Amino acid sequence: MKTPSQKNDQPTPEGPYCIRFYKHYADSPAWELVPQALTYLEESGFAIGRGPQTPPLFTDSCMAAIGKDGKAIGFLTCDCDGESWDITLSYVLREHRRKGVHTDLFYALRDKAKEQGKVVSINCMTHANNLPAQAAFEAQGRTKEYIVYSYRLKDEIVGIEPTESSVAQSRGHSFEEMRMPEYLVESFDTGLDGPKSMQAFINEKAAEGYSLHQAIERSPCQWVLIFSSLSCGQCQAT
Repeated sequence: MKTPSQKNDQPTPEGPYCIRFYKHYADSPAWELVPQALTYLEESGFAIGRGPQTPPLFTDSCMAAIGKDGKAIGFLTCDCDGESWDITLSYVLREHRRKGVHTDLFYALRDKAKEQGKVVSINCMTHANNLPAQAAFEAQGRTKEYIVYSYRLKDEIVGIEPTESSVAQSRGHSFEEMRMPEYLVESFDTGLDGPKSMQAFINEKAAEGYSLHQAIERSPCQWVLIFSSLSCGQCQAT
């Protein structure tokens, strides 16, 4: 049985996956891919903004491509409030790229917006050097409307696949330090011990160098915990 937040599967052209809509992305399998998506954006140089990338809000909706094993292979998270919808994050696993997954996701989101009747646009942003994404957007029928200018006081190489050593050097860390991901997503069952056991788990992660960034309650005993690395500079417990 489908959850109330889950829409019926959308048809996909001869693909080994289906497209599903979730009112909140935390209720979808896509949340497991979010840390990987954020790391990819930063390491590829396509991140937007100066600081570390943060996960989408748990109130964001999600269009997810689900494989036969029930796991997500790609997703779009979107703020679906109001007459303009804003895509906040999109990602497809490397082995499933160039197979139309991203286009299927966008068209499913477009059809969902059409069903609402009042939505006038679906908007997104990407880095100026992310030419593959821009080409995909335009092939999907999207129109470039705004360009943001920035006056850079320091040079940096953007849009180049970095080596492990160059990523470490650019952030002022050794390669061993760079092995720790900036965000870690964990599912947790409190069991009979309740909040006491979860606090113990949080303390274990703190000893590993993580701080609780955000917690979402999926049921009285089931939680999704997002931890941030103490080195990312944005460690805020909630």
